[in-house]
Amino acid sequence: MFFKKREEQAAASAGRTGRRAGQSAREKQQELANAAPIKTFFTRLLNIHTDERAWRLGADGEERVGDSLDQLRSAGWHVEHDVKVGARGANVDHLVIGPPGVFVINTKAVRGKVWVAGPNLHVNRRPTNFVEKQEDEAQRVRQCLVEATRRRSLWVQGLIVFVNQSPVVKEAPRHVAVLHISDLLPGLLSQPMKLGADDLEDLMRAARSDATWAK
Repeated sequence: MFFKKREEQAAASAGRTGRRAGQSAREKQQELANAAPIKTFFTRLLNIHTDERAWRLGADGEERVGDSLDQLRSAGWHVEHDVKVGARGANVDHLVIGPPGVFVINTKAVRGKVWVAGPNLHVNRRPTNFVEKQEDEAQRVRQCLVEATRRRSLWVQGLIVFVNQSPVVKEAPRHVAVLHISDLLPGLLSQPMKLGADDLEDLMRAARSDATWAK
């Protein structure tokens, strides 16, 4: 063998919830590596940019964020990773529910300078649609939870978390927070309480159910 597969710490879930952080990305990366092991060995050795590399770095980033978020469990927060939504292969990197509310987190493991001005987020001076997509993702999660719990209203906060480069935020987007992984836990834990015990239990129960995310 030219390289070893990453050791799995827990059994992978085939469902929509109860999954490992970065599970989908890691499965795709391993699929590509297994299909061409010799090519993968040399492209890694020479640090060549490939699809396998992109999926590997993405999985690494999601696992780092997942490890941080899992620390919230001891404080009574509910954390889901790699939630599979709908029938078209969409997934939510991380979903967190705690006394301050519901947070949908998208992990970015990009390299280079990250610059943010309102809805405009550039990586190495190239425009992205990261903010727009995260707004849409937060709204989709909100709709799923509202339908599952029959609530009249619910605010879901979208976050974009960079694991390598600290973003330079000239102006924060209106509905999405952009931050570095080092600020993630302090930021979440500093938020004011908005949900009571009954609301938390209701939302956590819905988040654990595969049926919530089937549409």
